[in-house]
Amino acid sequence: MLDFSKVGRRNFVYDFLYGYLALAYRFIYCRKFQVEGRKNVPRKGRGKEGFLVICNHQNGLVDAMGITYAIAPHKPVFIARGDIFKKEFVGKLLRMLHILPAYRKRDTGNENLDKNEIIFQHAANVMKEGGVVALFPEAGHQDRHYLGTFKKGFARIAFEYEKECDFAKDLKILPLGHHYSGYFGMQNDLLITIDEPISFADLYETYKEHPERGRYLLNERARERVDNLILNIDTTDESDAWAVEQLCQMYTPVYIKKNGLRRGRLKNQLEACRALNAELKDAAYGKPEGEPSPKASRVAELIAKARTYVDNLKKLRLDDRIVGRANVLGFISRTLLWIVLLPIFLASTIIHFVPCNLGTWLSRKIQDKMLIPSFQLGVGALTYLIWIPLVFALVWIFTGKFWIALIVLLTMPLTLLVYHNVAALTGKLVNRWRKFWLKIRKDKLYADTAALRRDIMSDLDAVMA
Repeated sequence: MLDFSKVGRRNFVYDFLYGYLALAYRFIYCRKFQVEGRKNVPRKGRGKEGFLVICNHQNGLVDAMGITYAIAPHKPVFIARGDIFKKEFVGKLLRMLHILPAYRKRDTGNENLDKNEIIFQHAANVMKEGGVVALFPEAGHQDRHYLGTFKKGFARIAFEYEKECDFAKDLKILPLGHHYSGYFGMQNDLLITIDEPISFADLYETYKEHPERGRYLLNERARERVDNLILNIDTTDESDAWAVEQLCQMYTPVYIKKNGLRRGRLKNQLEACRALNAELKDAAYGKPEGEPSPKASRVAELIAKARTYVDNLKKLRLDDRIVGRANVLGFISRTLLWIVLLPIFLASTIIHFVPCNLGTWLSRKIQDKMLIPSFQLGVGALTYLIWIPLVFALVWIFTGKFWIALIVLLTMPLTLLVYHNVAALTGKLVNRWRKFWLKIRKDKLYADTAALRRDIMSDLDAVMA
C-alpha cells in the first residue's frame, strides 16, 4: 500500500495544475462560476482548525474542482473510490493531487476494507494540521438532479477525529451543494452554495453509548442540510424524474418573471426549480400511498404529459427552448451574428479543433456517461499544455513573424470561446431551421407537440397557483 502520510503536503505538480486549472476551469470551461455563502468558509491561517467538507456528487472530477476553487485558498484533500488506485503509477499521481483512497466492498472486495482505518487516520491528521478533507457522502455520482443515500464514511471520520481529540475540538462539517445548468461540454453555468458549518457536539454522548446511532443521526442531519442547497428530484421512477426535470426547465422563466427575479442567474433558476419540485413532491409526484388527492391526480396527469412531451422532442430532434420560442427577430439576429463570426470561427477551428475534440474521441468507450465531462476536461487541459507552445512555434515558423505568433498565443483563450460558442450557435440555428421546416410541412407530430406544450404550461400555472 502506498504511503499517504504526506498526502496534503505542497508539491510543484499540484501547485502548477492548481494555478493553471484555476484559469481554464473558472473562466473558460465554466461560462459562469458562481459561489453563494463564501462567508461560511472557515478562515485559513496559523493555528486555525481544519474542517470537513461534504457535497452532493453529480459530475465526477468536475465536482471536485468546483469545491477546490469555491473554498480557496484552502486546498482540500479528497477521498475517492479505492479501485482507481490499483496501478501504482496512478496511485502516486492521485496522491500527488491530494487524493486519498476509500475502499468499498463492491469495488475492491473484503480484503481491502481494513485499509480504511489507516486512510481515516491520515484524513484525521490532515485536519489536525489545519487542513481540509472533502468527500462525497453519496459514494458515487448521480446522472440527474438527485441526492442519493449518504454512506456513513464521513460520519465515521468525523467521530473518530473527535474521539482522538477527546471530543474537545468541535469539528466543523461544511455542507456544499452543486447545481449545473448542464453537465456536458464547456461553457455551462455552475452554482456552488455553501451553508453554515454543521456542529455535532450534541451527538457526542449518543455516539459514546451507541456509535451506530450517533453516525446515523449525523448522516441524517448532514443529508438534510445538503438537500436544502440543491434540486433533489426524489422519485425512483426514472421516466418521471426526467419528466420533472423537463417541467422545471419549462417553468423557470415563468417563475422568474412572476417573482421579479433577475434572469440569467443560476441561483434564481435553482429557486424556481426547487419551488416547482416542492409542489410536485408534496403530491408524491402523483403517486401517493392510499387514495390519491385531487392535487395528486392533477400532478400525475401533468407528469404523464411531460413524459410524452420528452419522448416527442427526442423523435423530432428538437429542444424545448426551440419549441417554446417564436421570436423571429431573435432568429434573424442570431443568423446575422453567425454570418459575421463565421470567418473567425473558421480560423479558430484550425487552432482548436484537435484539442477540443480529442477528449470526445477518446471517451467513446466510457460506459459511465457522467465521467465523460471529467475525462474531456482533463484531456483537453493536458493537451493544451503541449498544444499552446506548438501552435506558437508553428505560426512563428510559417509566418516568420514573432509578433504574429505572439498575437495568436495571447488570443487563444478568446478564439477558443469563439470556436465553442459559434459551434453551439450553429446547433441552435440548425434546430430553428428544423422547427420552421416542420411547421411549413405541417408535420402532425410537431403540431401535436407544440399543442401539448401549451397544455402543459397551462397545467403548470394551475399547479403553482
